[in-house]
Amino acid sequence: MHIWIFNHYACFRHGCGLTSHAVMAQTLAAAGHAVTIFPAAFAQAYAPTVEIEGGRPFVDRFEGDVRFRFLRTLPYRTSLGRLLNMFSYRKNVARSIKDLQRPDVIIGSLSHPHAVEAARRMAQRLRCRFVYEIRDIWPQSLLELGGISRLHPLYWHFRGLERLAFRHAHGVISVLPGIERYAALHGVAADRVAYIPNGIDPGLYPQPPQPPPIDADQGGPLIISCFTRFGSGNAMGTIIDAAALLQENPRGDSNGDPHGGGIVIRLVGDGPTRAALQRRALELGLANVEFLDLVSKPQLVELAHGSHAFVHSHRRMSVVQRYGMSVNKVFAFMASGRPLIFACRSSYDPVREARAGISVEPENPAAMARAMLSIRDLSPAERAAMGRRAREHVLEHHDLTKTARRLESFLLSLP
Repeated sequence: MHIWIFNHYACFRHGCGLTSHAVMAQTLAAAGHAVTIFPAAFAQAYAPTVEIEGGRPFVDRFEGDVRFRFLRTLPYRTSLGRLLNMFSYRKNVARSIKDLQRPDVIIGSLSHPHAVEAARRMAQRLRCRFVYEIRDIWPQSLLELGGISRLHPLYWHFRGLERLAFRHAHGVISVLPGIERYAALHGVAADRVAYIPNGIDPGLYPQPPQPPPIDADQGGPLIISCFTRFGSGNAMGTIIDAAALLQENPRGDSNGDPHGGGIVIRLVGDGPTRAALQRRALELGLANVEFLDLVSKPQLVELAHGSHAFVHSHRRMSVVQRYGMSVNKVFAFMASGRPLIFACRSSYDPVREARAGISVEPENPAAMARAMLSIRDLSPAERAAMGRRAREHVLEHHDLTKTARRLESFLLSLP
């Protein structure tokens, strides 16, 4: 098959952004399929940019046998600019395919609705199959995150694009475990729907070494890390509030501990809310929080090996409670062989299912702080057992080389 994937935020296998399509594309290419991925050259204001010379609408880069055709898009710094950036991606798709062989299937990935609409229109124009990939449920997620209101014209615009995608899709795939129920609400039969979860590149995650010692005489404090994008979906303020509680009174029986009860929280990444969080941590005088810059996937693995545990903090969202979550970083944490604090109310809780850490209510700093102390107070053997179960779960259920084969079978089954 010739497969095109329209994903605004895709990047190379070892890049800093959304790498799952690159990993699966390599597996598909090894099976004899030709894969072209269409990312934006300027995808986000807080991500690396691919330079395109002159007035050309695209530039090609190759990773193995997989072609990445980066499309020219408008740079931005504001919400309006971001919307124009999406429009420019959709516009430049049509200017960037003339030299390519006609595909058998086009996957429109819902990183935003205009990427999906570009895929739908192109599939209609080229008379090939169109597959709708749902990574987030738009526009409902935007409502719950406060991005727009139900009265805003953009809400109804996005709703219209969603209906078109469902109506014309030959198949629907999603990283969300409950997608079959959501697709049924839009009249899509179960045999045209497939759950293709997020996951990890197993080649990046060898057997992890032992974590550094935390005994006061031999090493430093317990390090709890979070590698993330500082944005609206991640409740990073909850982590800051939990750190403040730990520093102020880690056990409720002392006058406070400037080192947060022997715990240091390491936050790695970038995004629109990072600067505000750093200011808040500074105002609170937090000595138990470190901010590190965005790094590549291999560098994240090195940082993971220097951590004793991880934390994922999510906003409270009804779509997550109803249809589940599939967040790449959660599976990366688990693949690193460390316990995880999972602050998310989801119909799919891999941490509870694998007995790989502690699940707590989202946006509850006190519950998160208690979980951090519980992880600290475990014996090294107990933490190691949690980490081992986490890794085994991910390698069984969230290995992208396995999910790529599931995707291949689904695409081949389409009428």
